[in-house]
Amino acid sequence: MRKVIEIINEYDPGPFPEDFDREVIQLASNENPFPPSEEVINTIKENIFKISRYPSPYYRKLKEKIAEYVNMDPENIAVSTGASDILRIISEIILEPFDTVFIPMPSYSMYLLFSMLKEANILIKVYDSYKIEGCEFQGKLAFLCSPNNPTGNSLDKKVIREFAENFEYVVVDEAYADFENKTALDLLKDYDNIIIVRSFSKYFSLAGMRVGYAVADERIAKAIEKIRNPFAVSMLALHAAIAALNSLDYYRKVSKIILKERERLERELKKFFHVYESNANFLLVKHEMRELPKLLMNRGILVRDISGLEGLSGYHFRVTVGRPEENDKFLEAIHEIYENQERTS
Repeated sequence: MRKVIEIINEYDPGPFPEDFDREVIQLASNENPFPPSEEVINTIKENIFKISRYPSPYYRKLKEKIAEYVNMDPENIAVSTGASDILRIISEIILEPFDTVFIPMPSYSMYLLFSMLKEANILIKVYDSYKIEGCEFQGKLAFLCSPNNPTGNSLDKKVIREFAENFEYVVVDEAYADFENKTALDLLKDYDNIIIVRSFSKYFSLAGMRVGYAVADERIAKAIEKIRNPFAVSMLALHAAIAALNSLDYYRKVSKIILKERERLERELKKFFHVYESNANFLLVKHEMRELPKLLMNRGILVRDISGLEGLSGYHFRVTVGRPEENDKFLEAIHEIYENQERTS
């Protein structure tokens, strides 16, 4: 076994609903809390008997629908099993051992894992609230996340431009960009070294289907397609993703509800905590009670405890914006916990 495997920490997703013998509210994984559109559900039902067959490995119709959605050509699209797999493949096609990779923190931990697996020279810099104002480094590959996970804020395009001018390749992870349409897609016309990575897991309510895609220069898209698994997107996931792109009106309505609920959560949580600015479907919260995520879990509410993540000083949790009734229960639990604390202090 390779030595690097021994020093890599296993990815920790935190507790999941399946770990409990009672019903819990899942606000820990940044999923869309609303179901897929009726068209998606009906499409899955209609195609259920096709799962004994492979889909076409070229995914032409899916790429055409994605290209239409992002206003690019199908040749600029590559697909695979979720955005994380796209990120892994990008590392495979670009990185040689000892290449310099820049990862601003706090951010998504999988950038580190994939870079370590390629034995890259990893540069890390911590930015307060992930507020990156410019590029101070040069190298082979930079991973940028916009909106960033876990802080939720988006990067200015001028910052992305600076990185594109100083790195051979720049990945812009836009897994959450659909919620407010803050995107760097238009930079692709000026920079053939920028790779936009997106997902159907968040905005399109298909986390369990695992569909991700890259938008990039045709040469890069072709390289990703060349080494991904031939049937990376399953038959049902393929049809579900196409149906989701045919249901944009539904998802826009759902997104409006989520953004309105995010504003409400932010307003209420600021009565107790420091809450980070967010352009995504989640909020990052800094708090002073170490046991708070556990106390919430005891009340049947799961949030993501990310205290200790590089770049975050003190106790933090990330909370997904749920459905209104789920958010009500979450806020009620927060109030109860702090009222109890005041009575016992």
